Amino acid sequence: MLRKKKMNHIQKWLFLAVFILVAQGCQKDDICPEGTETTPLLVIEFYDAEDPSQLKAVQNLLVQADGEEVFLGPETVNKITIPLKTNEGVTEYRFIRNSGRSTENEDRISFSYDPAPEYLNRACGFKVNFENIDANTLPDEDNWIVSEVILQENVENETEAHISITH
Repeated sequence: MLRKKKMNHIQKWLFLAVFILVAQGCQKDDICPEGTETTPLLVIEFYDAEDPSQLKAVQNLLVQADGEEVFLGPETVNKITIPLKTNEGVTEYRFIRNSGRSTENEDRISFSYDPAPEYLNRACGFKVNFENIDANTLPDEDNWIVSEVILQENVENETEAHISITH
């Protein structure tokens, strides 16, 4: 009988010790807090080629990544945000002005950059910034894009434009 009581006592202490160890190993759910910065989008503003200080909307703009679904449009806008590929150093987009109309005009722009992964934490994982951004409109017979100007070489947030395009 004494042996049985002693065994129950040891089992209780052993159970308590295991419970404490398990409880200490548990952590709160890993949920990325709302508002945590994520991989930023590329911000592009469109300007008037005749007066480069004035924003100018692109009529019925349709934006599509190569081989992908339509990302934007058609919409009349003077500012857009688009994603860049995080696992490559180049993303190419089709920018189609007057999409679906008889005056439709397509230009292709190639964006090159160096992806720069940044570890946030265990819950949020990584975000990718983009360094040394460059943009080149591929020449064709009838480019509607006149020029691109890099305003910020690094894409780390979406608070200001990174590239301006005149048309």
